[in-house]
This record gives sequence, C-alpha cells and structure tokens, in this order.
Amino acid sequence: MFIAVGTSLQVQPAASLAGVAADHGARLIIVNAEPTPYDELADEVIREPIGTALPALLATLAATKAEHSG
Repeated sequence: MFIAVGTSLQVQPAASLAGVAADHGARLIIVNAEPTPYDELADEVIREPIGTALPALLATLAATKAEHSG
C-alpha cells in the first residue's frame, strides 16, 4: 500500500514513487485537495481536508487489518 497525502505528485523524482508502487501491485491511495497526475492509477482518491480524511482512513485501515487477523 502506498498512501500519498497532501502532495500534487508533480515534483520528481519523489512523485514517480506513486507510479512505481502502483506498477508493482501496491494499492495506491491519494489524499489531496486537487487532482494529481496519478489519480487514474489510484485505487482511491480522497478530496477531503487532510485533518479529517487521514484519521478516518487510518481507522478504516486498522479495522480492516483487525478483521483479517482476527
């Protein structure tokens, strides 16, 4: 899983990590107010404020992990 938070994903080479992760089978989640060049590759794009979106996303991921390990 690769989570990009609060980035336009336009500054290279760091931005290309999202594409590399997706190309290698990682689930790509983007949390950003504006569209990014990698939105089409993303499994999920969240356009909510980071302060709201990130805690909710992490809680969902933790609950999903608990369900699968339980």
